Amino acid sequence: MVVFHSFFEITFMLLYLSNCSRKYFTNAFVLRSFTELRSKNFQQYFHSHPPLQSDLITSTKSNTVKKFQSLLNRPKKRIELRQTIVEGPRMVFDLLNNPSTRNLVQQVVVSVDKADWTVELLSNYDNLHVCLGTRDVLHAISDTVTPQGIVACVEIPSFTALSKTTKTKNAPLYLLLDGVSDPGNVGTLLRSSLAVGVSAIILLPGCCDVWSPKAIRSAMGCSFQIPIMSADSLNQALHLIQKDSGINCNIYAATMDKSSGVTSIPYYSVCWDHSNSALIIGSEGNGLSNEVRSAVKMGEIKTLHVPMQYGIESLNAAVCGSVILFDYLRQSQT
Repeated sequence: MVVFHSFFEITFMLLYLSNCSRKYFTNAFVLRSFTELRSKNFQQYFHSHPPLQSDLITSTKSNTVKKFQSLLNRPKKRIELRQTIVEGPRMVFDLLNNPSTRNLVQQVVVSVDKADWTVELLSNYDNLHVCLGTRDVLHAISDTVTPQGIVACVEIPSFTALSKTTKTKNAPLYLLLDGVSDPGNVGTLLRSSLAVGVSAIILLPGCCDVWSPKAIRSAMGCSFQIPIMSADSLNQALHLIQKDSGINCNIYAATMDKSSGVTSIPYYSVCWDHSNSALIIGSEGNGLSNEVRSAVKMGEIKTLHVPMQYGIESLNAAVCGSVILFDYLRQSQT
């Protein structure tokens, strides 16, 4: 509670607030401002703390709400605007605090009861469009059952080339997802790829939308930190890799031992540091696509597998891919 001890203090605070163009003031904001006013020279404080600005959104039919909803629910709109939605304090602030992704954050809507986040956003990030939203507004623009109080509109990075430099001493490794349709598996593979230094990810037909809110949550923001491109066919994907690396690469497809009609090798037998490589992970239910299977039978693609105890049918795509990816990292550290 703010307690005023003089008519002068009351007058000065009212004058200060009247000069602010903010449309909404939280108790925390007023308390913080007045506490600092008391501890410092009034004139000095007013000069060094310009009014913080943000808009207040109260209608669920506002243009901002309509835009956020279209990005949440319409993949074509995400493609058209090259934007998507990121929800939750951890991911939003991680993007803002990472120099490589800071400029991707276009607009942030914060719940009116999250005063600390509002002050932090307005105080620490220049040229960031921050809006306050009522509880109904946050529910309307959130993809989760229980909104976390902060939602951001974020630009989707554009990659015209697979330009990421691997962080390991190994030769570059490219990950190809072949019809992996589960957002949870895709998100996990994106996180693993970033963790081990994969150069780029290429999505073959049948993959889920990596920019959907569910896939982004599963990837925990990694989607914005690694090159991701789509290819209409395996040949197009291999062309992208060859264009990026300048040389042909060894291509491996993860499969069950002998399930493709060709004996595969255990994943730990592959030497990833000999040349550029590509790893193909198939879908959860159907495995590798017909195009990839044909290339395997023709000897254009080698196969590898994760050995398992007898009686286990298969691993899911995310687990299988991650096991192999971390062996790539292990080899770079030995």
